[in-house]
Amino acid sequence: MEKRHNYAAAGFLLLGIGAAGRAFLGVPEGVTMAELSLTVLLVIGALLLTRQGLAALVCGLAATALELVLCGSWVQAGGALTAAAPFLRLADLWLLLGLVWGSLPAARRAVDDLKYTRSTRMMLVACGVLLAAHTVLRIASLAAPASVPLGKASSGSFVVFSVLLLWYTVLMVKAYNVQRTKH
Repeated sequence: MEKRHNYAAAGFLLLGIGAAGRAFLGVPEGVTMAELSLTVLLVIGALLLTRQGLAALVCGLAATALELVLCGSWVQAGGALTAAAPFLRLADLWLLLGLVWGSLPAARRAVDDLKYTRSTRMMLVACGVLLAAHTVLRIASLAAPASVPLGKASSGSFVVFSVLLLWYTVLMVKAYNVQRTKH
């Protein structure tokens, strides 16, 4: 008997791996090529969720385009968008959160567990609050570049946001395991 491919399970696994990579490789100031390739992995994971991950796919594609700009000559080495780079980076992080937000409903449906649903909602709220704090602190540190405490607080909020991406990774791996054992 021929075994059917479980694309949703593969999608959840790729989302989890991509988020873990982004959590470990992410830097608050700029985008690296490694981060770009992990975002592409997230996009492929969202693509494998088909209609269930459409919002995640749209945010992932937008983040990929923005990261290409951030890695390109328009931003690097005094390009035309160099001054806008910190704001583009913040937009990139919000698009990453949008990708997370867009993939969670599919994972909740796949797992179909009330405890899992509460956990995903808590994780999303915590990520949103931390990213909002990081955004405010980053903009404030740009306005007052000599303020060391603002810079440290901005970096600290980014690190905690990255750690929460590991929570998302765990949620995606759980969804992967449930999907894998269903088929």
